[in-house]
Amino acid sequence: MVRLLFACLLLLLLLFQTSNCYPCAPSSCGTQTISNPFRLHSDPLNCGNPLYTLHCEKNTSTVLYLDSRKYYVQAINYDNLTIRVVDAGVKKNECSSLPDFSLTYARLGNSRSAYGMFTITVRRLDYISYPYTWFQYKRTGPKWFPKQKPLPLSQMMVFINCANPVNSPLYLDTGACLNGVNSSNVSLSIHSYVNVGGMKASDLMEKCSLERMTLLPVKDYKNMPFKEIHSLLEYGFELSWHSSRCGSCEAICYIDDSNRTRCTGWQY
Repeated sequence: MVRLLFACLLLLLLLFQTSNCYPCAPSSCGTQTISNPFRLHSDPLNCGNPLYTLHCEKNTSTVLYLDSRKYYVQAINYDNLTIRVVDAGVKKNECSSLPDFSLTYARLGNSRSAYGMFTITVRRLDYISYPYTWFQYKRTGPKWFPKQKPLPLSQMMVFINCANPVNSPLYLDTGACLNGVNSSNVSLSIHSYVNVGGMKASDLMEKCSLERMTLLPVKDYKNMPFKEIHSLLEYGFELSWHSSRCGSCEAICYIDDSNRTRCTGWQY
């Protein structure tokens, strides 16, 4: 039974690897050009990689579904292997609009396990489970002693709801945008705050609750007003799809200075 399951998994992995080998003309949706490994849902099945299927809404908006949750594609960069998306609930020039969904690092791979000391089968399963990551492995250090380091493309922002006012540098007041507002997609009222960059469980104040988590571009948000932070929320956050080119890597797959994927071990 175990051998049969293993054989099925290998067949599935082979299917995913070879599914993006067929040359197809690029598709388009609105201003976005859709090329390998991406494909539109309406494209022939032999085009692109099914893990990178996008949808075209009203012939104007390109949509990515992560865990069946809707994100609008703002840009696809085929040079640095990134895609920039924004939550469908975030509206332009409306600082009271909030993400429809929570999104955490855990849903976008793990910088330790993605290319850790595991078997190739486990790493490939991770690629199938997490075709997009919030980081990219880059080579750092001198040429004679290079290292591969996961560099973040996006960082976490947490929406916090508190029954009482909070005076802490970790809590950024949302001001008139959210305080006293009852949003249809999240309960944020009384005293509303955001935290950017991360906080420990012990940092959560009494009578405060985490309402929603999302991602933002990597940036210094210290002393930045919430309206400006929201404008970056509207801009969207980047995810990497470099994993699509790492399927045959036996060790750490990283991106070199020319934005090409390299492998520290051997490839077959």
